[in-house]
Amino acid sequence: MSLELATASTSIAPNRTPIVASPIRLPAPSSLRFRYGFKFVFWIGFVSYFCTSASAAGHWTELNIGPFYVDTDSDTGAARDVLTQLEQVRWVLGGLLESRDLPSVWPIRVLLTRSEKTTPTRHFVWQNACYLWVGAPGSRVPLDDVAGILLDANTPRLPADVESGLRQLFGTLEAKGSRVSWGGPPEHPDLAWARMQLFATKFEYGSSFHIFLNALKGSTVQAAEQNAFGKDSKLLEQQAQADLASHNWQPASVSGRPLDPKRDFGEHSLDSAIAAVYLADAEFATDPKAAETAYKAAIEAKGSAAALGFEGLARVAETDHDNPGPFLDSAIHAGSKSAPVYVSAADGLNTDKALPLLKKAAQLSPLWAEPIFKQAELASEPARKEALLKEAVRLDPRATEYWLELAKVQTEAGEATAAQGTWLRAEDSAPDGAERARIHQLRLDSEQQRLDAADEARRREREAVHLADERAQQAELDRIRAAEAKANQATDAQAGTGKPENAVPWDQVIAQKKLQGMLVRVECLRTATRLWIKEKSGASIQLLLKQNELSGLACGPQQPPRRVTLAYSADPDEQFHTVGTVVSMQVQ
Repeated sequence: MSLELATASTSIAPNRTPIVASPIRLPAPSSLRFRYGFKFVFWIGFVSYFCTSASAAGHWTELNIGPFYVDTDSDTGAARDVLTQLEQVRWVLGGLLESRDLPSVWPIRVLLTRSEKTTPTRHFVWQNACYLWVGAPGSRVPLDDVAGILLDANTPRLPADVESGLRQLFGTLEAKGSRVSWGGPPEHPDLAWARMQLFATKFEYGSSFHIFLNALKGSTVQAAEQNAFGKDSKLLEQQAQADLASHNWQPASVSGRPLDPKRDFGEHSLDSAIAAVYLADAEFATDPKAAETAYKAAIEAKGSAAALGFEGLARVAETDHDNPGPFLDSAIHAGSKSAPVYVSAADGLNTDKALPLLKKAAQLSPLWAEPIFKQAELASEPARKEALLKEAVRLDPRATEYWLELAKVQTEAGEATAAQGTWLRAEDSAPDGAERARIHQLRLDSEQQRLDAADEARRREREAVHLADERAQQAELDRIRAAEAKANQATDAQAGTGKPENAVPWDQVIAQKKLQGMLVRVECLRTATRLWIKEKSGASIQLLLKQNELSGLACGPQQPPRRVTLAYSADPDEQFHTVGTVVSMQVQ
């Protein structure tokens, strides 16, 4: 799985960043072009970029709280207002999810500048391990994007209508200090938004809204509505449709976080070269040439900006379908703190070289699952691989491919029950119905394969038991024959002669015959027993049974006659008037 560090723009920034979702590998400009053209392009580009982005070279101030950073070159008051709104989104959403300190996998950065040469971004963009948005002081930040970023990072995948409605709902949030309201008219109202607006702003539902969201985990929307609000989902749906048609949407107050900017907000100056890189990252998709110039200027500025500059040139290289390797190595050498840089640098390396880079990435971004998943791909021990995959899906329960890989590992390990649960979680993580159906079919195929494998294992076990029995019988027969051979050798030694050649076995001297018939009479003699057998043809023959004590037969006529199957040697005995001697007999 390759890593994308190229530009990525999204209205709803995903938890699994575009790096992983769209596999592209960062090339870089060829080293020859970079070596001979760098200084010339730098000086011309630097003058041009300086003229068009003069604000980036001015004084920048950065404010932050939690995962949020707001940078401004002009209006710290506006920056505080923006930071307040961002933190109130996190606080209110955290209340719904019953977690007051919601984390974000990546920093969320807003840049406020009055520069007319800087193009505001409509939505947050993901670039180099950071979400970015640029606007003028007083502009409204897309809070729906922020809610989407935090939802992705802190929840399993929710039903599409619920996620869409929640994001639109948070897009209407207004915060003035600790006073917060939401539920006013959105930009594009639809039924998904109307449903969430109903649950959030109506008194009879608002107190149970958090119960509804938590009930969605492993349940349907209808069941969650019933459990949270105690009403039939059809009635709630009718009410949401009526509210949507009314076009009368009044915001409602919601509990906000008590904030003191002086106490709660961090504030410090920001290096203008670093601010220029952030602006370049945000505008990379629309003006990659100007961004490349800013990256080279950051390298020339040295310090902490240099690593950001090399990271940016790696993205330029990827866009140009060139090799990003030299720039990634330079970024790491300059002290890069970007986890995607280390993951991308590990791509294609052997295990010994890749593992330290992946572990460094996991250390830099402990909430990012991709370095853990990459380590699992390199693990050779099944137990270690499974443990790493479990950690990856814990960090990112929306990553369908992680669940599928874990299900495969558990199936191969014979953990059928665990694998079935993992397959179901993979279905739940699917982004749409088509993908969910595909995974469901994969699960059915896997279950059939498991059943077939279990049948095959049982068949092999039966064959192994049968083979073991045959081996035991053969071993016993070999032991008996060895004892016979040893006894024969001892007998020959006592006789003083060797074993005669071409000796005829006794059972070949006197022929044996088999007989089935009815035993009609038993004559108990002094030294033997004479049996009268009536054959199927009606003829009777007499046979001698020498082991009288073993016969177990009553003397005299047999009433009724008993069916017998026997073998006898055809050696007539004139004394007993018999035609043969019984060798074996089975009486029924």
